[in-house]
Amino acid sequence: MRWRFSVPFLLATLMIFPVIPTQGLQDENLVDEPGSLLDVRVFSADCLTDVVCELHQPEHLLEYFSADWCEPCEQVSQQVNALNRTDTFVIQHHSSNQDLTFLSESKLRFDQEFRLLFYPSLVVDGEHLLTGTRQAMDLNTTLNDSTPNSSGLESMSVRNGTVSWNATEEHVLRIWYIEPTPHSIENRIHPHLARSYWELNSSTSSLNLTQFETAGNGSFAVMLERPGIRTLTVSSEAPTGRVEVDGQESAKSSEDQRWNPAWLAAGTAGGLLVLLLPALFMHRRLMNNPPEKQFLENE
Repeated sequence: MRWRFSVPFLLATLMIFPVIPTQGLQDENLVDEPGSLLDVRVFSADCLTDVVCELHQPEHLLEYFSADWCEPCEQVSQQVNALNRTDTFVIQHHSSNQDLTFLSESKLRFDQEFRLLFYPSLVVDGEHLLTGTRQAMDLNTTLNDSTPNSSGLESMSVRNGTVSWNATEEHVLRIWYIEPTPHSIENRIHPHLARSYWELNSSTSSLNLTQFETAGNGSFAVMLERPGIRTLTVSSEAPTGRVEVDGQESAKSSEDQRWNPAWLAAGTAGGLLVLLLPALFMHRRLMNNPPEKQFLENE
């Protein structure tokens, strides 16, 4: 009798255990702070030939992830390029290795820091996410509602081609070089495309940029950041509209970009159930026709 009830109990336990949520345990073990954008300064590449140059602190930083093969990106690119705001600095990233102007550092930012999946994607001030053509229409509203508290870079200057700074906290300093670049397929220009990248510890305090090849119409964005995975907030209640992933159109919403461990648990439970079906049938057969009864019938 004990054996008769232990097997169903064991099977039920094995089926239920994989679907127990693990998110709570994971959250308790998280000790690292999420990544964040602390401060930004921008200046023109012309500053490298001047004796002294002034730097500008934009109120907003817009990072636009697109690809030349991405058809929905055409509409969003027109919107971003027509953005008539003096308080916003734009960096366009080509993070797809299918592009001729692919930049590996942009891909690392797309994949590892922002954990994005779809093109086009817009990240405002390192915090707010807009995905697809429909959500991109809320860009101005998102910029108006965002109030970043930028600080950390002090006494920053460019003299004789060397950029110097004093960071109040020791984090990572990232310098992006942005340059107008022709579209690889169409006859138009990407005005804000990231072409080069440098990363160093903020305690280094200076970097000579004259050793790198630049153009007079280019610009630099210097970011003080806390490295790590970003926690982005979807800043539009609208559906994503048209998006593309790996060159194919998709209608998934931006919420699908957040991996849900419950899906894996449910799939595991389903697969385990399929594997256990033969054992369940055998167990029921033994219960209905135990060996003692079969022996007596044979006698």
